[in-house]
Amino acid sequence: MSRVEWPVRLMLLVSATVFCTALLAADDNPSPKPFGHLSWASDDGAKALDFGGSIRLNHRYEDWKTSSNDPARLLFDIARFEVKGKWDQFYLDGGYTFQDRNRRSIEHALVGYKFQDGDDVQLGIVYKPFGIYPYPENGWTFHIPYFLGYADSAAPGLKYSHPLGDWNLQAAFFPRMIPADRRYTPEVGTYSDLKDNALASLHGQDNEKRNQLDLRLARSWGSDGWKNESGVSLAGSQVYNGTTDRNGTYWAAAAHTTLSKGPWSAQLMGIRYQYNLQNPDGVSDASVLMGANAASPAYLVAAKGDVGLLNIGYTVDTPQLGKVKSVKFYNDYSVLHKDQAQWNSSQMDTLGVKLMAGPIITWLDLTWGKNANPYGGAENGTGWTSTTSSGSNEWYFRTNVNIGYYF
Repeated sequence: MSRVEWPVRLMLLVSATVFCTALLAADDNPSPKPFGHLSWASDDGAKALDFGGSIRLNHRYEDWKTSSNDPARLLFDIARFEVKGKWDQFYLDGGYTFQDRNRRSIEHALVGYKFQDGDDVQLGIVYKPFGIYPYPENGWTFHIPYFLGYADSAAPGLKYSHPLGDWNLQAAFFPRMIPADRRYTPEVGTYSDLKDNALASLHGQDNEKRNQLDLRLARSWGSDGWKNESGVSLAGSQVYNGTTDRNGTYWAAAAHTTLSKGPWSAQLMGIRYQYNLQNPDGVSDASVLMGANAASPAYLVAAKGDVGLLNIGYTVDTPQLGKVKSVKFYNDYSVLHKDQAQWNSSQMDTLGVKLMAGPIITWLDLTWGKNANPYGGAENGTGWTSTTSSGSNEWYFRTNVNIGYYF
């Protein structure tokens, strides 16, 4: 793409994003929403049932040779349906997603009980209490923690939360993970479960997590307009290998904080993780297979590494823009340093803007990726590991517009 072409594309993208958001949110002649929100509550509020969700469309331009770009193509992204309810101190919460290419996933599905003293117990497919969750990013574009299993991640299990003044302690146990064809976010998987891949080197991978324990301790603090949370997280599990019938181990530790004051916000996180695998002879223990049913269904990641994340946001109220009530500017950056000698680091950076217009939320992301598999496609197929593919150590660029209607 020439130096002249890039600014022109960007100007057209920004203009189209603002126009579409304002157009979709306009209601000078009010009419019923195309998808009405359904809810019911008892007179005393002790019992309630609520149905909602979202429908999102996506447009992107990818600046690499193997991508087929169509400037006029606005594609279906996902349709998410959610249900929430309560009955006195019991409650339920679930989310099911229909994705493009006929894929479906369970985001979460749980029942819970809130005790009078503030304790909370959840049973079902619950979010893992680890790090900044569920979203350690400002933009629509997922970053490196997501591809390693540290963002928006849920699994079948039991979670317990206990308040300690300004502190909150969460503990969870997960005997197994969500099956590969029904999980929304990546997790360790076997080659037979993650069949949609392009690398023959994945054939020997036959690992899955079992009996995972997560702990998260965080403290809310702040004064003079500051609202912050800082904490630490630990996770550990067995890693069962179906070929050798032996258990390896996995552990991860994180320090994390979220900061906000006025229009400014920031997220900072550092993660150390390590897989000690029991692979059969001839299969390297330096990498482990990850995947879900999403855009990158199967890929190898370094078995040991360090992850860093720094996200900054600035929100502006915009009453002068009619139905566009606020605009958030942000920059998300993440990096993966791998233990294996001569395996170069992976990096991602997203510069973007988020438009809030009633039930319409629009993201415009400009993302650069280096040694990150989704950026460069097959040209960068070893990005999370050895960086030996043809696109290794090169920066790739992608624009992404996502428009969602929430009901």
